[in-house]
Amino acid sequence: MITLNMESFYRSLLIKSKSNIALLITSIFVGLIVSIVAQLFILSAKNLYQYFYNNPENYFIINLFDLNLNISSILICLLASLIVCFLIKIKNIDRWHGPADTIYAAHQKKGTLDTEKGFLSTIAAFVSISGGASVGIYGPLVHFGGTLGAFLRRRKYMPIIPHDIIIGSGVAAAISAGFGSPLAGILFAHEVVLRHFSMRAITAIALSSITASVVANEIGLVEPPFRFEEILFDLTSALPGLIFVGFASGIIGLIFMHGLLLSGKIAKQSGLKNFYNPIIPGLLCGIVGCFIPEVLGLGITPVLEMITTPNVLTFMVLLLIFKLFLTSLCIGFGLFGGVFSPAIFLGATVGAIIYHIPFLGINPELQSIFVVGGMAALSSSVIGAPITAIVLILELTGSYKFAIASIFPIVISTLITYLTFGSSFFDKQLLLRGIFMSFGREHIMLSQQSIRKYCNNDYIGFDKNITVSEATKIFKKQKSTEGYFLDKDKKFLGKLRLIDIIEVKKDICYLYREKDPLTIDQKSNVNEVIKTLANFVGESVPIIDKKNNILVGIISENDVLNSYSEISSEIRSIEK
Repeated sequence: MITLNMESFYRSLLIKSKSNIALLITSIFVGLIVSIVAQLFILSAKNLYQYFYNNPENYFIINLFDLNLNISSILICLLASLIVCFLIKIKNIDRWHGPADTIYAAHQKKGTLDTEKGFLSTIAAFVSISGGASVGIYGPLVHFGGTLGAFLRRRKYMPIIPHDIIIGSGVAAAISAGFGSPLAGILFAHEVVLRHFSMRAITAIALSSITASVVANEIGLVEPPFRFEEILFDLTSALPGLIFVGFASGIIGLIFMHGLLLSGKIAKQSGLKNFYNPIIPGLLCGIVGCFIPEVLGLGITPVLEMITTPNVLTFMVLLLIFKLFLTSLCIGFGLFGGVFSPAIFLGATVGAIIYHIPFLGINPELQSIFVVGGMAALSSSVIGAPITAIVLILELTGSYKFAIASIFPIVISTLITYLTFGSSFFDKQLLLRGIFMSFGREHIMLSQQSIRKYCNNDYIGFDKNITVSEATKIFKKQKSTEGYFLDKDKKFLGKLRLIDIIEVKKDICYLYREKDPLTIDQKSNVNEVIKTLANFVGESVPIIDKKNNILVGIISENDVLNSYSEISSEIRSIEK
């Protein structure tokens, strides 16, 4: 017996070892691929944008009211929007997939991500960004990383490895390669995607993130988007301004997220066919770009200028308004991209505006502190990652004092978002699809598991002509107190309880049936059944095929408890 147990132990250990080794190797491979793709993506998109918008040879000048106006932005944005329209049309895309889908996939039992739509979304984002749409680059890269991880996991030659960890590895690699911030990548994967920590997960994700960072540094195709020089400052003197930045970032973040959701709602209710929608933001981006080109694209250069050079307050306000409007319009109407980069741009603008408000009397040397604090505060509210934002600032600035200073606006902005919006933008997107991320992985898995799996056929079926004495004998023999009237086709006719026929005047049980008892549709999930049975008192509940009114089985409270226990155990094994 001992020998058999030892053999079983070593066999189990070998299987686990193979799985863990495969997980680590796959994570490293994901980090390598995502890093290369991310760099090529960023480099190509930036170069195309520079070629289109900063090359005088491509300028298209017209004379309008004695004003020489460069309308090349209109032509380029329209061209990009038409390409996106074409992609939507030929592939019948109902919506583009992004980080919200990645988060949801990591919390599902099977962790499936639509590979085709995931990669097509990346292409659509590339076209949109290159063409000057006011969208971000990091959201598409995050989803690409998660999609790649899910794609590799589903290969036949791959051993069984946890889907959430490998998706998290791809996400971490994307952030690490995109920002040059491996620590932020690790934290983002855990804080936003997985939402739990485990030794197995953090080992694989850390390997992927570090691999992506090392590859990015070695290849060196792109520089990190933001690098700030450390300055000496007194945190006490900066604190009042940072508090203002926190409140302002929270309010602008709310406006931004509501604008994104409202734009998507308007697009659905517009009456236009889905593949025509991108033309509207493409045209408007082009028109605005003729006058304020700084709001187009990723907006990295304007952010850096806000930090290093003084800016006019009126111009900052215009940048804020038009960036809010155009980004909401682009994402809502199908010019796909992320919300992270626009949130960084908006946060930097908020910080610059606070700095320029005359009556605050802010020390001129603190401009960079406010801009960085605004970036961190607003982006953390939108993506729901305050810890990641703090660490990101630490890695981008190399300054402990910058990171500490950013905590104040981050906390205030995040608190405002939590109290008024309730969650991050990604969670709100999922909530609108009926997915409650705030309830955790348990709620999702309970909602995905059909009750049919746990129902049983151990019930008493009665003919409608059965007598009281016959039914009583059957109840006694089966040691049960409930049965169900069925016709010859198993159609459900009602429920019979022993207590209802103990003292009866007529001999036909059918007269004493429950005509409209509590029933459960066979399509119901475990979570719905738990809610349904919250106040139920009885032995069992029939599971009905509502379409044909056929009894397919019964469920007891004990069966429901067992289903909950099984799913909870599965979650514990995933997260341990």
